[in-house]
Amino acid sequence: MIELPIQIPAPPGWGIDWDAIEASPFGALLHGLRHVGQNPAYHGEGDAWTHTRMVCEALVGDREYREASALERAELFVSALLHDVGKATRTRREGGAWVSPGHALAGAQIARQFMWQVLDIAGTEEKRLFRETVCLLVRFHSKPLHFLSSPAPERLAMSMAAEGDLVGGFMLSKLAILVRADIEGREAKDVGRLMDEIALFSSTADELGCLRSPPRFADAFSRFAWLEGRIKYPGQQLYNDTWGTVYMMCGLPGTGKDTWIRRNLAEHPVVSLDAIRESTGITWEGRQGPVVAHAIEKAREYLRARQPFVWNATCLRPDFRNRELQLFRDYGAYTKIVVLETPWLEEMKRNSERAAAVPKGVIEALLGKFTPPSIREAHEISWLTT
Repeated sequence: MIELPIQIPAPPGWGIDWDAIEASPFGALLHGLRHVGQNPAYHGEGDAWTHTRMVCEALVGDREYREASALERAELFVSALLHDVGKATRTRREGGAWVSPGHALAGAQIARQFMWQVLDIAGTEEKRLFRETVCLLVRFHSKPLHFLSSPAPERLAMSMAAEGDLVGGFMLSKLAILVRADIEGREAKDVGRLMDEIALFSSTADELGCLRSPPRFADAFSRFAWLEGRIKYPGQQLYNDTWGTVYMMCGLPGTGKDTWIRRNLAEHPVVSLDAIRESTGITWEGRQGPVVAHAIEKAREYLRARQPFVWNATCLRPDFRNRELQLFRDYGAYTKIVVLETPWLEEMKRNSERAAAVPKGVIEALLGKFTPPSIREAHEISWLTT
């Protein structure tokens, strides 16, 4: 079981010790929500901290929460505590009203850095699954509230559920529990309509067979094709016409990417951004454009020759990953992302032992921006702890 600095509400009392929570690291993280305004049309209860407390109380009273396992209750309660943490950085006045665009994605990034760096929930498979389940629940908690207005509701549900192939603890049934609490933990005129919408979301996912598990695909190649919209039904199998695999490494400095490559892909040529920096004298703080341009040209040489290779860089953001991944696929390659993670203190130790150590502040900033690969980004993804 994951060790947490707070008590998760459990039988027989099901009580929430708010004083203990506020005295814990969670309290320090969530303190700023006291000053975050919300649109009274949707949140008549007031600020984001009041809403968060109401959501947690509603969650603990939910029948499915009380019937869940201890691990699932921990995932859900931490998700409820952190579900709106992104509002602290994303809330602004617009047209005379409070809005928080992008707060779910920002919240997932804040939650990940907090759990990874402050709570030490990183470096083992158990910790990874717990952390990333929480992050996906935070990331997706607004999606079901707009389910009916989605241009393709069924595809939306199945594509979210497919993330369970990478993060085994995530499932839409847990998301529905969190969203119900999010709805009940507010004062608004449309609570009844929203509850109907989450009920429809749950029943649709159940009919599609993806409420408590990911959709079933013929293979990884066909799954990627379905997520891209190239085939209509998840069960269809598409012929794999790729010529070989290009591996993309993903991970913070100090996670052991070079060591993993030597041990597992020694026969493959490597395009390493660190090696290019070393050969050109460009530091992490310098302009990275020339480094990336050099790396892409080298990658093109291998792609034209249909030579499998390894792209070795941090690759922490989807916009950076997808640019290269699309290039690899345009040349007909099969793409595989290998994500490595290690505990924070071990990462700091390994980095300090490197010949060209990356400043701690840079690594902290990178972790804050880290958005792990979605199942839709590559044909195949492996997430390993080192």
